Amino acid sequence: MARIASSDPLRVAVRSRGIELSYGGLDAWARRIAASVRAAGAGRGERIGVLVEPSNAMIAAVLGILYAGAAYVPADPAHPDQRIADVFADAGVSAVIVADGTSGRLPTLTCPVIRAEDAREGEETTAAAVAVTPNDAAYIIYTSGSTGEPKGVLVEHSQLSASTWARRAVYPGAPVFLLVSPLAFDSSVAGVWGTLTAGGCLVVATSDEIRDPERLARLVERWQVTRLLCVPLLYSALLDAATRQGRRLDALDTVIVAGESLAEALVERHFALLGRTAALVNEYGPTEATVWASFRRYEAPGPISIGGPAPGVRLYVLNEELEPVPRGVSGELFIGGAGVARGYFGRPEVTAQAFIGDPFTDVEGAKMYRTGDLALWNDDGELEFLGRRDQQVKIRGHRIELGAVEAHLRTAPGVSDAVVVTNAERTQLVGFVLSPSYISPEPIREHVARRLPQAMVPNWIHVLDRFPVTVNGKIDRKHLSALAETYPDSQTEDAAAAPTDDTTGRVSAAWAEVLKRKNVPIEVNFFDLGGHSVKLFELQNALERHTGVRLSVVSLFSHTTVAAQATLIRDGVPSDDGSAVVGRAASARRARALRARRQRSEGGERR
Repeated sequence: MARIASSDPLRVAVRSRGIELSYGGLDAWARRIAASVRAAGAGRGERIGVLVEPSNAMIAAVLGILYAGAAYVPADPAHPDQRIADVFADAGVSAVIVADGTSGRLPTLTCPVIRAEDAREGEETTAAAVAVTPNDAAYIIYTSGSTGEPKGVLVEHSQLSASTWARRAVYPGAPVFLLVSPLAFDSSVAGVWGTLTAGGCLVVATSDEIRDPERLARLVERWQVTRLLCVPLLYSALLDAATRQGRRLDALDTVIVAGESLAEALVERHFALLGRTAALVNEYGPTEATVWASFRRYEAPGPISIGGPAPGVRLYVLNEELEPVPRGVSGELFIGGAGVARGYFGRPEVTAQAFIGDPFTDVEGAKMYRTGDLALWNDDGELEFLGRRDQQVKIRGHRIELGAVEAHLRTAPGVSDAVVVTNAERTQLVGFVLSPSYISPEPIREHVARRLPQAMVPNWIHVLDRFPVTVNGKIDRKHLSALAETYPDSQTEDAAAAPTDDTTGRVSAAWAEVLKRKNVPIEVNFFDLGGHSVKLFELQNALERHTGVRLSVVSLFSHTTVAAQATLIRDGVPSDDGSAVVGRAASARRARALRARRQRSEGGERR
């Protein structure tokens, strides 16, 4: 990246919020941030927290940390303050870089805080980047831990370099890459470093744009995005938005999906809408293997698999004795090669269990990662993913340990024990808690929502006086999974209310359609009724069908009850760019104002 900044400083490196940043400008900003890091007493071998909304400043912050010889530890601004504090405390950060909008999120922090904007302008610094070794840490990204505490995966420069080199080999050229992954999500590593080291342009979507596929489709068209990486659900919503808006996505040459299982229907839809000019790639890989380990490239519709190993990766399907299984037989997937991370930061015992010696190579000191995923080699020599063998699940691309959620539920006042399962579609978490004296589910959910990311907060909570058990006396999780398909009426019976007018009734009907419920309370939060961020895309479409008004996804995120959304539709709400107003009442007001202006104009002409 520094070489590009020197040879072609005016080339555009990053675009975000309508602002361009050249390679020369990014390099200078990052070096000033590195100088601020060193002035704060931090540097090589230390860890620096990053709490910055998606922006040009976010990219300058992580590059500046690497220039200072330190490792970056990203936290998602969408997470609760307590979760962010826990991540930074566990990593033992020496300083934290913040920006406008996040500087007030860390009231209890004792280490230095550096504002990225303060280094935006100032004296040019030509200080060289601090030299690091391949074994120095590059970043730590946190995942859910089974005990309820966040668990950091430490990736060294050697692994980051190997993963990025492999990406450049598989995806050549200098892309215009749309970054929709939060920095705390490991797929951001692919977008940021795979693009900047290739001399490409990184289009960083803002938090509001990431929530709204229609705005993402506009970004793809406006900036002629050639490559993007996202979860299949978001890509499906993006195709919906582009089709509805008539947006052209023909600049795309590669769409990468990862983080969730890919459906054949989405593969077929991709090629039906984009033709054969844009490849679709299904990637697989845990954070512990530095973003990716295998991929399957589609140039036309075909059967679903996660393909074969990325360059420099070794993949093994083994039985319980750690012996390879025959083709067509399922086993646990192990990953070897140059991308296998150092381990879990500060957790040697857990590291020793998951990262073990690789007996299938002559490379000295080589290790392999035990994924906990089940897979098999099919007749075509490709890997088929078969799911998990433990209590780990994926909810909307987020890797979640059910034990972690259970541990937090047990800390809620009045709760003696807890079990968490998923619904049948594996899109929601459902919690079951024991309480000696019955308590309401609402304060329990609020308790965990203050501590956990949204994807880890159960959509439903059932309060029981005892858990069902099997004949062996163990908790009957299958029975609880069946109960998970029912909704605990006590959570809405007090809040349920009949629609007060026609608009409210139409909004309620849209909610009922999306949430698959007969009765929808008008004052209960959408997310408390089983909704989630991807469901909001469906709700946006349903509301338009039922009411004739299309609300922005950003408005839906900030108005999360039937009553609030009905008020928006009656009174009107500014559009995304603030240039127009939608809503029946607002439209009527505009029509009356337009008629009045015409009448005044006509009266003036007559005079």
